[in-house]
Amino acid sequence: MTQSQAETVESPTTACYVYGIVPADTPLPEGLIGTDGGEVSLVRHGDLAAVVSEIRADRPLGTRDDLLSHERVVESVAAQDTMVPLRFGAVVTTADAVVEEMLAPHHDWFADVVAELDGRAQFTVFGTYVQDTVLREVLTEQPEVMRLRETLRDLPEEAGYYDRVRLGELIVKALEAKRQVDNAALADTLAPHAVAVAPRQASAEDSAADVAFLVGQEQRPAFEQAVDELGHAWAGRVRLRLLGPLAAYDFVPARPDEA
Repeated sequence: MTQSQAETVESPTTACYVYGIVPADTPLPEGLIGTDGGEVSLVRHGDLAAVVSEIRADRPLGTRDDLLSHERVVESVAAQDTMVPLRFGAVVTTADAVVEEMLAPHHDWFADVVAELDGRAQFTVFGTYVQDTVLREVLTEQPEVMRLRETLRDLPEEAGYYDRVRLGELIVKALEAKRQVDNAALADTLAPHAVAVAPRQASAEDSAADVAFLVGQEQRPAFEQAVDELGHAWAGRVRLRLLGPLAAYDFVPARPDEA
């Protein structure tokens, strides 16, 4: 057998895709299918287990369908039991390697995180500005913005180029300042009803706030009521949207080997 033939024979055709870590006795939803169409299963070690499925070893990851499959598996399993979710794209060569490289060396760390997340879930609150309202606020609070807007009001589109650029820059800067204030206000208002808070980076130009909260089961009614009350207080200015319960992605610390 030539060297190239031996490499072909020995080259693995599948790999192990890892979605997260759960208690070893966690029940899996029946027939749950993961990325690349593989059936989801558990690789156990001690009192923990990795949630995995097989994928083709030579298969590149990164499509929208791959991401949606990852999220579907994570949320399905997290709905059954406490889960330490891993970020999209965690691949290990074999099931044995999952134990040798993840579960065995980091068992105590994973066990501590599972215990920390037990009985808790992530809720994410998004705020989106009502554009007409927030623009009126900017015009009232920023005299230079008002002045430039009035100056450009009756000019043709091709005129006043640099003033238009300046006007856009001022509005963007004013909105960013408002976003920082409103993001902090949302976090401060809801923090008393959560175990932990993780402000996130705004994902769109009209974003007013984006904050993740780790909420205990017993806190959930008060947390949801507080979100409703803030939504009423901000009505006409900011539209709030609540997502959850979710797997606690934003509250999983870096593993020792990732730090």
